[in-house]
Amino acid sequence: MKKYIFILLIAFIGQAQVTFETSLATAFEKAKTQNKLVFLEYYNSDCSVCKKLGDLLKKDTLVRNFYNKYFINYALDTKNDSLSTDERNLMEQANLHFEHVPILLFFDKNKNFVHHSGVLVTADHVVNEGKKAMHPDYKTSGLKAKYEKGDKTVRTLYAYSDLLHIQKKDSLLKIVNNELFQAFPKEELPTLKSYTILKQVINSAENGFFEYWITHLDQLKSFEKGTKAGTEKTTLEKIILKEITQPGVKNWETEKKEKYKKYIKLLKITDKPEVYFE
Repeated sequence: MKKYIFILLIAFIGQAQVTFETSLATAFEKAKTQNKLVFLEYYNSDCSVCKKLGDLLKKDTLVRNFYNKYFINYALDTKNDSLSTDERNLMEQANLHFEHVPILLFFDKNKNFVHHSGVLVTADHVVNEGKKAMHPDYKTSGLKAKYEKGDKTVRTLYAYSDLLHIQKKDSLLKIVNNELFQAFPKEELPTLKSYTILKQVINSAENGFFEYWITHLDQLKSFEKGTKAGTEKTTLEKIILKEITQPGVKNWETEKKEKYKKYIKLLKITDKPEVYFE
């Protein structure tokens, strides 16, 4: 009797969390056999938010039941850039270059990228993103087709910009970013929503969101919290620095150079902005 109870206890513990496969190859083999998507917990074991997500995946009944039922699951730890060859090949094949963790990632059984999302560490969010991955109207991989069919809503343009940013398709990203600014309600420019777009997807100072905030620096505050409080201007600095350190800046038109020099001074990057264009 004790032995029977012990076996049941072990079985219960084994089902008390999202079940993760021991290798990426095994995950995709099972996905083909069971005709399921593969969920990747893309994380870093040193990341505090990642640890909270890990706890949710281990302890929450709703999340556990949903992911064990509909997905084959695999945990991909990015600590010390220690991805295996298979893991690295998968990310390169999908052309995914994430700058932050954790990320919820989904692939089909043939290793085609399906969906991704940043993380709110709540059961509802984690489950809803899994549902999006299974829905043709909401999964990330459907954004290109929606955009090319003429969907220029703020929601679609922002999501597509995010994907292009991750895939480092900078030329198309600039185009979509400009369309995003045109579609964005101008009365909402002084808001957190506008700042979030600036921070997450804008890659050029030649964009309406950047131009709005560089001329309203006095309003660019109180959006960041905790240890990042007061760092809002660094978002503008990063955009400028990325552009002026690229090859070819010396060949810019004089008008563009002067505009960027003005921005450099406003942001107090240096009081000698001409050094970037010599």
